[in-house]
Amino acid sequence: MIERLESRLKEIKEKGNYRQIRYIKPQSATRIIYESRQCLNLCSNSYLSLHTHPEIIEAAKEAIETYGVGTCSSRSVSGSIDLYRRLEEEAAAYKRYRRGLIFSNGYLANIGIISTLTERGDVIFSDELNHSSLIHSMRLTKAKKVIYRHRDINDLEDKIKKDKSKGKRFLVTETIFSMDGDIAPLKDIYELKKRYDLNVIIDDAHGTGVFGEKGTGIEEMFGLSGEMDVHMATFGKALGSYGAFALGSDTVIEYLINRARTFMYTTALPPATIASSMKALEIVKKDYSFKKLLWENIGYFRKGLTEAGFNLGDSEGPIIPIVVGEDKKTVKMQEMLLDMGIFLQAIRPPTVPEGTSRLRLTIVKGFTRDDMDYAISCLIKAGREIGLI
Repeated sequence: MIERLESRLKEIKEKGNYRQIRYIKPQSATRIIYESRQCLNLCSNSYLSLHTHPEIIEAAKEAIETYGVGTCSSRSVSGSIDLYRRLEEEAAAYKRYRRGLIFSNGYLANIGIISTLTERGDVIFSDELNHSSLIHSMRLTKAKKVIYRHRDINDLEDKIKKDKSKGKRFLVTETIFSMDGDIAPLKDIYELKKRYDLNVIIDDAHGTGVFGEKGTGIEEMFGLSGEMDVHMATFGKALGSYGAFALGSDTVIEYLINRARTFMYTTALPPATIASSMKALEIVKKDYSFKKLLWENIGYFRKGLTEAGFNLGDSEGPIIPIVVGEDKKTVKMQEMLLDMGIFLQAIRPPTVPEGTSRLRLTIVKGFTRDDMDYAISCLIKAGREIGLI
């Protein structure tokens, strides 16, 4: 086995697709220490910069003092402390759903939802660029899988019409695609849902806290809050904490409680994490200034990159893909930026399709104009050196 693994690792290195863990020490919402050097973090998913908010930190401390540091059990046994009930109710109300269920993270939530609700004889229609957690979840089901072209509603409808499956029809999509930053055509998908009796499961991990007038996500932006069959979102991105939640009807949630293995057999979240999420949700529900400042930064950063000649594709919001193409070239640009104090990762296959390796940068509320000006100048310099602009 070792010889085979070593051979494959050699192939990965030769292709420029070798991954290494980079150990960092956070200094603030936007800065880290990496290898004894301060860097501007340009790849955080803490879009609202809430992970260092003093009120959220204090809520975590209070929870530790009251509940201890861990639950040390699954939620089905003794891990469902009373904080869970409050957070589930608040998350459901925030997104305008009947009921919620918290999972330990988004990956486990997606696996639990999709593998539990679908059965042999069913069919799942999936966007070709869905997140790995969704792809893996579908591989664990006995349902038929049908892949449609990215955000192509005509291709999707054509495949729905041609499918002869006798079971239930499901559609699975991200709302904001995590590697491309573009938005699923949710309004059109909703029309197909009604027309073809689709059960729609959406992953709003990157939309929550960012999109919509109140920041509740992509459903709100399209005027569809609470209208999907199952809604998954996370606390671990814009809300600055950790964990995920599934939203749906009483029946859907009860079934997940009774049959979702990633819920039943996983140690429950630490109390401090649940309390952090509760406080973060409380803050974003009453104070829209965090979202407002984030979108001001998004507009400023995007304008600077576009004027410099970068092609940002169809991305919207805080996720900006700078597609380089070749793996080695992408890594080279990453290393050049790191030398300039910009911490930004090269995203390569299998995370993205072959030939589309990229730098996936993210804009956060905590950036100052000076931060963004410096980051843009570094990106321009590196982009020109590798011939990207």
